[in-house]
Amino acid sequence: MKENTSYDWKAAVDENLRMGFTELMILHLLCERDMYGYEIKKEIAERTKGAVTFAESSLYIPLLRMASRNLISSRKETVVGKRYRTYYHIEELGKKYHDYGVEQCKTVIDGISNLIGFGDDKNE
Repeated sequence: MKENTSYDWKAAVDENLRMGFTELMILHLLCERDMYGYEIKKEIAERTKGAVTFAESSLYIPLLRMASRNLISSRKETVVGKRYRTYYHIEELGKKYHDYGVEQCKTVIDGISNLIGFGDDKNE
């Protein structure tokens, strides 16, 4: 079968894996403290050791989506002169969403590990 070189299948795999965890990663960070967009982007990259990275602007869609569902709220703070930063804060519903999401994430990762065999010598 001839490979379709016009389709970026690697980017599709990366995007599908990352999108499922984006909201959970953001909420996890916001459980620790309020953060602004660039700070969230930087923390995710650092804590995942570069396995998950985002363009700064790509985080705003999930942030807006979570705000519209009352999982998070935002506030603007002046930083220099007339410039400001938008800080995001996790709400009580967001904490419940986070806790349930972490529980489900562990279940799914364990199940996928059983199927694919992470750490199983015969599948490496």
